[in-house]
Amino acid sequence: MKINEKRLLHDLRHLRSITATPGRGVTRLTYSREDQEARNYITSIAKAFHFNIRVDGIGNILIAPPASRARVLTGSHIDTVIHGGWLDGAYGVISALEVLRTFAENDYPHDAALIIFAEEEGTNFGSTMTGSKFLTGKYGDAQRTTLCDSQGRSLSMLAQEAGLDPAENILPLTGAELMIELHIEQGPVLEENGCDLGIVDTIFGQTTIRVTMEGLGNHAGASPMQYRKDALMAACEGILAAEKAVASDPYHRAVMTVGRINASPDCSNVIPEEVIFTLEVRDSDTERMQQYIDEIEVLLQKAAKHRRVGCRIDPIASSAAIPMTPSVVSSMDRLAREKQLAYRIMNSGAVHDTAMMADIMGTGMIFVPSASGRSHVPQEDTAEEQLIAGANFLLDVLREKAGR
Repeated sequence: MKINEKRLLHDLRHLRSITATPGRGVTRLTYSREDQEARNYITSIAKAFHFNIRVDGIGNILIAPPASRARVLTGSHIDTVIHGGWLDGAYGVISALEVLRTFAENDYPHDAALIIFAEEEGTNFGSTMTGSKFLTGKYGDAQRTTLCDSQGRSLSMLAQEAGLDPAENILPLTGAELMIELHIEQGPVLEENGCDLGIVDTIFGQTTIRVTMEGLGNHAGASPMQYRKDALMAACEGILAAEKAVASDPYHRAVMTVGRINASPDCSNVIPEEVIFTLEVRDSDTERMQQYIDEIEVLLQKAAKHRRVGCRIDPIASSAAIPMTPSVVSSMDRLAREKQLAYRIMNSGAVHDTAMMADIMGTGMIFVPSASGRSHVPQEDTAEEQLIAGANFLLDVLREKAGR
């Protein structure tokens, strides 16, 4: 049994066309007009196959064939970052839908269901994996109103504007035992090692801090270098020291990123008085990740003292590394060997909804390569034959895990 290759690629390309930024990547924010169009496209296919469709108050979707007990869930998300790629999330959703169609066309009895998570990217509210956090009880009713976008509009408000009923209960997942997510790697490992498939054994943990360097603003020309209290130079010194510390990881797994930085007063001829930046560390080992954070905080304070500026460090968020279910990893490893696929067991540096689901059920993740290791950009891509191979492997996994 194989998927319909042309149908898979056609649907992926159609979703690619549903964007608020044509020609500049895919921008499809949750609750936007584009999001509604993508949802309607997917549910129209499901209705044509007489699948059951359930949508909860924040926009999570569960699609199951009539006879399925939804014991095994598979899927991903359809929202994107701004000017993002065409495969992140969408690939896992369309592949799962295609597997369900293939099962239906072959009268194959199974207990699989497609799940589409709302607001995975966190572009609206700054909260990633929002839908799966609601599904797993990490978020409750309070977050429906406390999660707000940059214009102060709450999740409930945006959901209602998108035609959802924000008072609707969150999807019940009683009876669900396993979550399998197919995704692009979003990194260079598979391509660099000549592999067509990755089997994830651990999803990285992540700790993020906000650092504020407070110096003294002054005239850029009339202030001699030896008298300056430059907040930006202190930040640069601390950031470079942090990078050096994490780059020394003997396992070459830990990563450090400063993704946002603001200097004030942000004027070309004024010495920066205050600099605020975020710094995150990710690792497959939670304890080691915290050790790096502790070391980095010392280095940042040292840089601030050297530059004679103040330094305040505030925690933002932290999540532990999440191992996938060992028996699931082992069975996918065996299946890939039997199929004689070019694959490897690997970590996921990116966090996915499956990490949230690991608290309440078994989990497994499958990767396909990302061209040049790029993702969250318009250049995001994967070879067609690898997209097809990944979807067919998902079909084989679900036959084994969800078949009756």
